[in-house]
Amino acid sequence: MIFEYIYQDGSREQVDISLKEQEDELFKRIDSSNKKEFIQNFLARYNAGNKIVLFDKNHKQLLEFYEREPIENLRGAQHLPKDTSLLFFTSGSTGFPVGAFKSRRNLESEVAVLKDIVNQRALKKVVVTVPFVHIYGILAGLLLPLALDNVTLVVKEDFLPYELLEEADEEGVLVITTPVFIKALGKLAADKKLNGTLFISSTGPLQREDIEIFEKHYGADVMQLFGSTETGGMAYKFSTEELWKALEGVSVSQKDEKLSVRSPFISEFILDEGIHPLTPPFVTEDIVEIAEDGFKLLGRSNKIIKIAGKRISAVAIENILEEIAGVERAVVEILYKKELLRSEQIRITLQSKEKIEKRIIKEKIAEAYGVLTIPFTLVYVDKIALSAMGKKILF
Repeated sequence: MIFEYIYQDGSREQVDISLKEQEDELFKRIDSSNKKEFIQNFLARYNAGNKIVLFDKNHKQLLEFYEREPIENLRGAQHLPKDTSLLFFTSGSTGFPVGAFKSRRNLESEVAVLKDIVNQRALKKVVVTVPFVHIYGILAGLLLPLALDNVTLVVKEDFLPYELLEEADEEGVLVITTPVFIKALGKLAADKKLNGTLFISSTGPLQREDIEIFEKHYGADVMQLFGSTETGGMAYKFSTEELWKALEGVSVSQKDEKLSVRSPFISEFILDEGIHPLTPPFVTEDIVEIAEDGFKLLGRSNKIIKIAGKRISAVAIENILEEIAGVERAVVEILYKKELLRSEQIRITLQSKEKIEKRIIKEKIAEAYGVLTIPFTLVYVDKIALSAMGKKILF
């Protein structure tokens, strides 16, 4: 693999990735000021068989936790497999982040499966827009191109949509990105044909309309990868396919409407007030319908709304609301209250140029899904931020 780093002024450098590091038994965090340094340090440590801790350096809670006590001293650390290689953390959207330990076996078996999928193409270049502190960034954005051997890995701190198009405009390109970029490229509408390019998107499902717009303008293939920090990759699908297909080696079933998974990619141990083993199968919070050829993903258990008798993902409602003139971003939350006989109310948070009447919101939702009978409140904020992985954040 050749590693090419693009500086903010557009200049490029082929970076040495043959750095060596001595063997070390301790878990250590990679603290780099940019992606160039990160990749150099990560590969040196990973190739030496050393243990790595990854999280966003701006996450104060995790930084304080990491600096308080060595990972090796935590209760249960003595049970970790010898080939434990990385410690990732979840987003922590529902509390303090959970840590997921990954062995080299977890990581490299999944990379081999992803390699088989993309190897049907004569790939020459891999362009990565995602950060490397998350499991998707490491697996698809770094270890996969490393396993592909004769490719050039192209990285920039922050790609602009038109810059990404320029990088993708040649034969044999694989782009590792997120739904935010796919949507932004659709709005750019450059009508540049990228028929030889494969875009892999993760961190959240793409809306069908976004894929259709993207494919109309660019003709590139879109593959969605579905997974989590604890499970690694679980399933994938191409273009506007409705059903997710389990990755090779992954077995999926249903328990209480939730997705239940057995896989060689799942963490054997997690960090949650001590280090604990994970007993398979792993039951996610994703509500699914199992079919003969795969499964349909309805949404997260805490993000499903019933409208006119149908179960609708809150993310789908957010996309509908963002079609209203003046609405820039929307977040839909379900509020569970013990004193209510019915199980929920909805809070809609809007980043909007103007106040939107409740009537307009009801009508917009009814056009797509039917009459909304659940009570809801409206909150306006100046800014709904996006995380490095493109997920909406409310402060």
